[in-house]
Amino acid sequence: MLDPPTNSERAAAVHDLLEPERLTRIVDVGANPLDVPPYATLREMGLCEIWGFEPQEDAYWKLTAEARDDETYLPFAIGSGDTESLHICKGDGFTSLLRPNADFIKLMGRWPNQMRVTEVQTIQTQRLDDITELPEFDLLKIDVQGSETVVFQNAREKLRAALAIISEVAMIPLYEGQPLLDAQMRELSAQGFAFHKFLFLKSYMVGGEASSALRPRRNKSQAVDGDAVFLRNLVALDDMKSERLKHLAILADAVFHSPDVALLAMDQLADRDVITRPDIDRYVDLLPSDYVHPRACTA
Repeated sequence: MLDPPTNSERAAAVHDLLEPERLTRIVDVGANPLDVPPYATLREMGLCEIWGFEPQEDAYWKLTAEARDDETYLPFAIGSGDTESLHICKGDGFTSLLRPNADFIKLMGRWPNQMRVTEVQTIQTQRLDDITELPEFDLLKIDVQGSETVVFQNAREKLRAALAIISEVAMIPLYEGQPLLDAQMRELSAQGFAFHKFLFLKSYMVGGEASSALRPRRNKSQAVDGDAVFLRNLVALDDMKSERLKHLAILADAVFHSPDVALLAMDQLADRDVITRPDIDRYVDLLPSDYVHPRACTA
């Protein structure tokens, strides 16, 4: 029996099947490379163009030093366009335009050292809508520690062409005045995006003297934050141009792992004779076996 294809092999096969006119274009706001990004497979295969924004100097220079072809990084703090205070925290991943919420730290009993502010810098933020060199893009990936909603509010023109957003969302305020998941959903709904899924959601045990008797790993009752996917309205795919449907299928397969959405886009493309039904069958055969109903296997 042949080994199943890897995610990278399947991404390459999907790209070859759909033959888009250009690389899938991704904007990463808060591109600090602390973790593997969800678009890593496309990046590894050279199947995407990346525009990244990162105001922290060390992280910015690391990004530019490791940049590949079709990657552009700019040292901008994306936000409202106003002059603001950047709170540099001891833990690199907690630096934010918002001040850490002492009440959250006390409740959760977590990250008191990592969320400690070591320096406050005055910086000029940039509206995404004002960055004229930024072309239309397919995916916005954003992690700016609590300022995501402000970015969306100042990127309404740029987001008109976007197909998907992957945003860090919070269920409880890690920072003072932080807009939570509901605020992001309201803003993005007004812009034509709907919540699709969580890529992951982190939960922890709340603190307190009595709760010290509990095992933290078995009592993770409080949802804290995670990455959420928002998609351009799936019920209106009839109106979406074929090139955009191709990039939606590529993103759904390789980035946010929703093969049902990839197949929905492919259905539209097959109805338009852009691809064939056997092409779709070949894609299904490339999926992990636990994703596919046995009766659908054609290999």
